[in-house]
Amino acid sequence: MERATARIEPIQYLDGSTTATPLARSLVAARRADLRVLERESIPTARLLASLSTALDLTEGQLPGHALRTCFLAMRLADDLGLDTDDRHALFFAAFLKDAGCSSNAAAITRIFGADDIATKARQSTIERSMLAYAAFSIRTIPTSEPLPRRVRRLIALGVRGRREHREIEQLRCERGASIARKAGFDDRVAGAILDLHEHWDGGGDPRGLRGAEIHPLARILAACQGLDVFLVTQGRARGLAVLTDRLGRWYDPDITDALLDACTQGVLDELAAPDLIGRTMALEPGGDVRLSDDADIDRIASAFADIVDAKSPYTGSHSKRVADIAEGLAARLGLPAPEVVDVRRAALLHDLGKLGVPNTVLDKPGRLDASELEVIRRHPELTLRILAPVPTFSHVAELAACHHERLDGTGYFRGLTAPELALGARIVAVADVFEAMTADRPYRVAMSPDQALALMRETAGEHLAGDVIEALADTVA
Repeated sequence: MERATARIEPIQYLDGSTTATPLARSLVAARRADLRVLERESIPTARLLASLSTALDLTEGQLPGHALRTCFLAMRLADDLGLDTDDRHALFFAAFLKDAGCSSNAAAITRIFGADDIATKARQSTIERSMLAYAAFSIRTIPTSEPLPRRVRRLIALGVRGRREHREIEQLRCERGASIARKAGFDDRVAGAILDLHEHWDGGGDPRGLRGAEIHPLARILAACQGLDVFLVTQGRARGLAVLTDRLGRWYDPDITDALLDACTQGVLDELAAPDLIGRTMALEPGGDVRLSDDADIDRIASAFADIVDAKSPYTGSHSKRVADIAEGLAARLGLPAPEVVDVRRAALLHDLGKLGVPNTVLDKPGRLDASELEVIRRHPELTLRILAPVPTFSHVAELAACHHERLDGTGYFRGLTAPELALGARIVAVADVFEAMTADRPYRVAMSPDQALALMRETAGEHLAGDVIEALADTVA
């Protein structure tokens, strides 16, 4: 198996920073059990999706901001293509959600190649579709640490059924992504753009082999823009433009590609690299009115992203939804004000968002994790914090979510916080997460009964987990 250390390198987030340390300590004031009730505010939908899309970038093996950059390119192109306001709205939001189905094929990719799914996707995004290119990619991807007979069996299996499996994986991804978009509250135009994203102009794409005008027009725009960004950030401007030109009429709609190439000659790539891309992209939201998400919208979007997280591993199923149900019940039972109960539920839904940046070779490993793998898995609450914290009015949710592996005695991760720094909401999410995990099957053990889980949790009550929360849980599940 490939070493997992690549997943813990510093990464650049939408706020332009590369390390969590300053932010982690700047939020200490918000970690108090007597948090005052925060005024409920609507959130700009695009700003919420821009931050959440960072998680999708990570699980696709792309640099954070890939969806944001794709959106910017697509919206700059929309003027040249003469899109109407409705199509511009759909294109704007589809760009942030285009990879919403990306987690659904992670386990299958790991099973087929025996390799880090995130690194595999990153490499796969820059290869051509020829049999020779795919064979070379497969040989490079299968881990050299595997015994030679197993590697040979993998290559034979790829040769026999690789194309069919690839199409099935892409179908799952695209259909799942479209479904997630609908669940998040977006219409069929957004869903259609996601469904057809990996179709090619000449009919050689997936999952349905659509050709030319059969492909959703917004998907054609997004495909060219995302392809350009992938090569720009990994191989440079000259290579990005060369690939875009080479794929004109093969992968991408010729008219759209010509328009994008023209935009590149007129300075759009310099605009893409300029400071405050997120602010400039938000300013491109069509129609003059910023779409706002009220409480119901936020809940739909949070639930949709919880589904994305849980789809990454076959062992997590509806983990986030169940943790949210448990945590919401505990928060109400323990007397938290209604707005804080809402924040606890949202934090529980999104607590594992950072796991989208963890390879399935680590998430689903049946044996004990080694030191480098432990370092990777311990990074996921930090990633959750960094993804959620920039969202307006979401800093409290981000903090509660990021604390789900902290422990009262300071032995938790990722910051080693202690009891005075852990709000009641954070303690509730931690208890709900542990209980749900213990009562569900995992690759390294079978599920415990509720009584067994509670007995084990009580053994360290007051040291690791909050005793009063555990007892409230016992009353709830009794």
